Amino acid sequence: MRAKLLVHGSLARCISSPQEIERLLSMGWLLAIPKPRTPMAAKMRSLRARRRAEGWLSLLLWLPPDQVANVKAALRPNESYADLLTRLVQEQSLIRKKPQVDKHN
Repeated sequence: MRAKLLVHGSLARCISSPQEIERLLSMGWLLAIPKPRTPMAAKMRSLRARRRAEGWLSLLLWLPPDQVANVKAALRPNESYADLLTRLVQEQSLIRKKPQVDKHN
């Protein structure tokens, strides 16, 4: 569960336990929305929420140095890494969909 920011008087705490959140809410604590740290933070938070709702998936991928050269060699001109990944997956699925030879014919 994602941590929630709860405030009471001059205190503010980030709580991730659902039981603790319910306990503090019953004691009069309030849920708060964190202030953006930069002018673009609110806009970026909104963009991430909209993309998640649309079904986008955020991936972080680390490649070892020896594999970076292979990936860069596979890139076509003006192709993004997302396009490369999609193309390679589609090509791999086409390879697996080759018709099987029927042994009985």
